[in-house]
Amino acid sequence: MLKHIAITAIMRKTSLSFILILCLTFLANAQVPPPAVYRIGLVLPFQTYTTANRIEEFRTAHDVVSAHKIKINEDAIASLDFYEGFLQSLENRKDSFKIEVYAYDSWNSDSVTKAILKKPELKTMDVIIGGMNTATAKTVADYCKQNKIVNLQPFSPSKSLTTDNPYHIKLAPTIDSHVDNMFLSIVDSFPGGNIIIYTSNQEKDKSVALRFDSLFKDYNKTATTKFTTVLLNTSSMMVNGKKTTASEQLRAGKKNVWIITSFEESFINGNFRVLYNQRENFDIVAYGMPTWLNGDILRLDYVNDYQTRISDPFYVDTFQAQTKDFIAAYTSLYNHQPGRDAYLGYDVANFLIDAVAQNGTDFVAGIATQRYRGTGYTFDLAKNYNRNATTLPAALSGTVAPVNFYENRHVNIYRVVDYQLRRVF
Repeated sequence: MLKHIAITAIMRKTSLSFILILCLTFLANAQVPPPAVYRIGLVLPFQTYTTANRIEEFRTAHDVVSAHKIKINEDAIASLDFYEGFLQSLENRKDSFKIEVYAYDSWNSDSVTKAILKKPELKTMDVIIGGMNTATAKTVADYCKQNKIVNLQPFSPSKSLTTDNPYHIKLAPTIDSHVDNMFLSIVDSFPGGNIIIYTSNQEKDKSVALRFDSLFKDYNKTATTKFTTVLLNTSSMMVNGKKTTASEQLRAGKKNVWIITSFEESFINGNFRVLYNQRENFDIVAYGMPTWLNGDILRLDYVNDYQTRISDPFYVDTFQAQTKDFIAAYTSLYNHQPGRDAYLGYDVANFLIDAVAQNGTDFVAGIATQRYRGTGYTFDLAKNYNRNATTLPAALSGTVAPVNFYENRHVNIYRVVDYQLRRVF
């Protein structure tokens, strides 16, 4: 982990957290009068002391074997990579206003995060980015709502972080966005297919399955080419009051799209095994959940052989000029290739400062009409309404409707081919 040694040199440690104040001034024209100073707070689990110690242990290790045994917390690495990408963006920009970045070490601790948010300077921030896990992200979201500060959340996709919060911009797509994009890819690739929605009895799995089921039912109401659909809960395996099996729901001569809404790897492996030999007689394509990409015991041969589709917001187009420039500049500065969190930091910074430069500090009001395409991430933002308070049609007709938050709706769909991911939607 020598790549992180340079970053520790610019961190000033305190007993609770570290703070870095970085003021960068650039020259350019803005479409609206820009702020004199734009203040950005980063609340991330750098785990400064532990990370610095691990780096020093790595640097002074006697041999390669000893060095490879030294591990740094994954969230700390993600924070440092995000930070590197974020600074890389700011260093490349030419804006007519000064940017101050205040970085705080939350240690992924809710109590530490609450202590950070008690610092007086936090109320002077124009935007706060973070936290990373659900607990700290919720704490930051609540603080920003109370103090009317924009909160960018690029890490936690949880829908339950906040409600009625027009200051919360969720750049990490929720599971609903993943489901909706998978549905659209099925409509695009397999019109008229046989849809088997397969869920366990766990609430998280069932809610995803029900959303898929609702989307297909709504589509069939007006579509010329309709899907055949069935929703199977493995706790009962009942359809129209009769017991059935997944095999009995397969259809010859049609594309069978098997949507498994489970996040549990043992459940996935077991059910993949059940239909594995049926591939000789039926054309089966599996759709899985975004967490499958991070699986530890998931059978990759099953995932590959079922032509599995998986969703992920991350996609790098290395032919894009902006991406090439970022990779070259980042590699030159940090002596290593950027990871996905570095791309995320770079794109979040560009997205944010572009919005401020074009629309000023009150950019949130028009954010739902904007689309940003970056080096690894695309941000296509829409309003998420509080449907318990009003109806979406009322909101669209001009009635003021509570906004839960703004959410990024862009997700890529990948197909597993020869044990590699290929973007197909």
